[in-house]
Amino acid sequence: MTSFSLSLKRESIIPLIKDPLSFGSTIRNKIFEKIRKSDFKKLEIRDLLEHEQPTKYIVENVDYSENPTLIPVLTANKAFVLGYTDEQYGVYDKGDCIIFDDFTMDMKYVKFSFKVKSSAIKILTPKPEINLRYMFEYFSYLSLSSNEHKRHYISEVEDIKVSVPDVEKQNSIARLLLAFDRKIEVESSLCILLCNQKKYLLREMFI
Repeated sequence: MTSFSLSLKRESIIPLIKDPLSFGSTIRNKIFEKIRKSDFKKLEIRDLLEHEQPTKYIVENVDYSENPTLIPVLTANKAFVLGYTDEQYGVYDKGDCIIFDDFTMDMKYVKFSFKVKSSAIKILTPKPEINLRYMFEYFSYLSLSSNEHKRHYISEVEDIKVSVPDVEKQNSIARLLLAFDRKIEVESSLCILLCNQKKYLLREMFI
């Protein structure tokens, strides 16, 4: 088997830190391009993930609360949390999953109990020997999108072949990319804090 290393040249990473938003996607692309060109086995997504229809998890009352101690109602698009509900029935509480919008192909990784608003959501979970975070990162690398108003997961997405190393390597890749995401969050928060501090000091200077 072709040797595979997660190491990246330091000089190729340092310039990217200046732009945290592109940092994560650039690193992800480097890793998965290398995986794709290696001789790992290629499997269809249907062989790697289970999918579940969301019918029994759909919220009934869409007059959402803003109370974050209640059950979140999710969408796979940018909004993600639409609000909160006090409905204690029909809650998805089976552990980590990916929610996938069948029309837009937007997706989110979810680690907590929830309900959904739309029947267009597919709930994806891993089959044995598959790291769900690895698959989520692979989906992000594929950058799936569509302008067609039709359901895509069963008709198109499940047929896609992806490169799959053994589960130990999947775990390593998932941990690495999760660490990058956390670093980006910290750096982005620090950047916002420093920008706000700069604005405050400038205002104080000219009062």
